[in-house]
Amino acid sequence: MSAGETPWRLFRYRNADGTSKDWAYRQLPDGGIAICWGRTGSVNQTHTYGAAEARAILRRAQEKQCKGYVPLGTAVLRDGALEPLPAPQPSSPPRPRPSAPAVDLSQIATGQDDFWF
Repeated sequence: MSAGETPWRLFRYRNADGTSKDWAYRQLPDGGIAICWGRTGSVNQTHTYGAAEARAILRRAQEKQCKGYVPLGTAVLRDGALEPLPAPQPSSPPRPRPSAPAVDLSQIATGQDDFWF
């Protein structure tokens, strides 16, 4: 991937026989969208759509998932193969949320029989 080039959003469909096929899209600087597709390891079809058609391509990505394509994150296209990029690591570990103090429900209705506690 060259500097300034946006990565592809990769989706993969796995066939019952063990083979798979890829479909991916990426946003272009002019607002258009490029898509590519083909067998995994030999993606040889590409097409570019203008900005006016971008919404339709994003809808197609949702349709692909409904058909069984699995989103794999971002990828680069090298020598006809889409290579998934490693997921970015968080810059700092998430802070643990403070636990809520336990509530003593027996104190809610004081002066009453609390046989159910």
